[in-house]
Amino acid sequence: MSIKFRLRDLVDKGMIVYGDDDIMIENLTHKSYELDKNSMFFAIKGTKINGEDFASEAVKNGAVCVVSQNRLDLPANVSQIVCEDVRRAMSSIAAKFYGAVNNKLFIVAVTGTNGKTTSTYMLASVFKAAGKKVGIIGTNGIFIGEQKIGQSLTTPDPIDLNKTLLQFSENGVEVVCMEMSAHALELQKNWGIMTDIALFTNLTQDHLDFFETMENYGRAKAKLFTKDSCKMAVINADDDFGYSLFKSCQIPMIAYAREKNKNYDRIMSANIVAFDEVTDHNGNGQDFVVKVFGKESKIHLNIDGGFNVANALGVIGAGHLAGLSLKTIAAGLNNVKKVDGRFNTYMIGGVKVIIDYAHTPDGIANILCAARELAGENKLFSVFGCGGNRDSAKREIMGRISCENADFTFITSDNPRYEEPREIAKQIEQGFTASNYKIVLDRKQAIKQAIMLAKAGDVVVIAGKGAENYMDIKGQKIFFSDKAVIEELKEEINAHTNKK
Repeated sequence: MSIKFRLRDLVDKGMIVYGDDDIMIENLTHKSYELDKNSMFFAIKGTKINGEDFASEAVKNGAVCVVSQNRLDLPANVSQIVCEDVRRAMSSIAAKFYGAVNNKLFIVAVTGTNGKTTSTYMLASVFKAAGKKVGIIGTNGIFIGEQKIGQSLTTPDPIDLNKTLLQFSENGVEVVCMEMSAHALELQKNWGIMTDIALFTNLTQDHLDFFETMENYGRAKAKLFTKDSCKMAVINADDDFGYSLFKSCQIPMIAYAREKNKNYDRIMSANIVAFDEVTDHNGNGQDFVVKVFGKESKIHLNIDGGFNVANALGVIGAGHLAGLSLKTIAAGLNNVKKVDGRFNTYMIGGVKVIIDYAHTPDGIANILCAARELAGENKLFSVFGCGGNRDSAKREIMGRISCENADFTFITSDNPRYEEPREIAKQIEQGFTASNYKIVLDRKQAIKQAIMLAKAGDVVVIAGKGAENYMDIKGQKIFFSDKAVIEELKEEINAHTNKK
């Protein structure tokens, strides 16, 4: 992939160029150690590191242009772009450099605390059913069709994001289904990319280590729903923030709601409503009837959890805005058998084990409520921890939710990062008002003990990591997979059973 632009052709209004604006730019980076020939270096000011301190290193490594907030003391042969917002400049220049603004991709972006990954998988299946070639960008990785071509942050940095969009376009992708995190919106990673349809799932407590307040968190999400960022939108009217967004947004927008939630004023406002929801307690998915602008259709989902009905409604709305028929949308939703790390179920000796990414108060409440339906009169066990160096205020809340919704909880470790796992566990423990829990910091042992304690018919929920295959400990990512532990334990139990 060889791309060349003259510096002057990348500059936007509000950017001041010092030096030669006729030089060729062949590479973009914000990493001073990762430069190729004729690179442009973005000196970003972060919370801990100021990129301007690394500008000289970038020049030594081959940067011919530096973008910064302040004019820097650099060699005369190095061009400089000075602007108020380097992050926005990086997004804008990356969009021009890789041509994302001018390509023919149809982009659907999903934002919300929970449900982003599942929604993008559902969307991809719906557009595939419509005969489109689809690309996915999100927590589980980057995909062209069924082929995984890379791993990424939930939303990649703007250089990688625009590079990926170009790669999609060159490989015949027509529709992009991507997750858009609040961090990405706050840091303007999407600036310069017009989203065709934006989908809002929900807003619940998370990331307050970064945003500090729910108001700030909500404002970040709302940045996607502006005329500069998207053309049309679908929002969850059952969510308080979503409903306020629906009432105040200035772009074309439709709303969805579930009759089951009994928010009748919102049901009346919604264009898409689900009713007659029925769950198959044998694990064969769920059915519901959807009314889309007065037209009804029966929908079958092969994945459990009432929250997935809400996810499906958002996808139905996006499909409708994209001009797809209800028949095509229903077929696409029916084709989704599994989303890696989201409500994945396994049977071990009569015990149903569920692995899910739930790592927020709302997420763990949803997964435990859905699991309780499957357990019926049998027992429900919960295994979870909380990530270190993240929103600590949610730990006690999640402990209380598990105490109230599970019969027994194993508090364990989950990406402690630079915190002590036992201190995190103690904060979770504060939410327990009963003695129906045990702290087992070794996650593998916690999973094993929960499954060995359970009897046939019981349900064990392992929450927090989903499809992750590592444990983040003091800067090191050590291999760990909930699924691998389950598979290993399943083999042990089967081998033991066969010996009898």
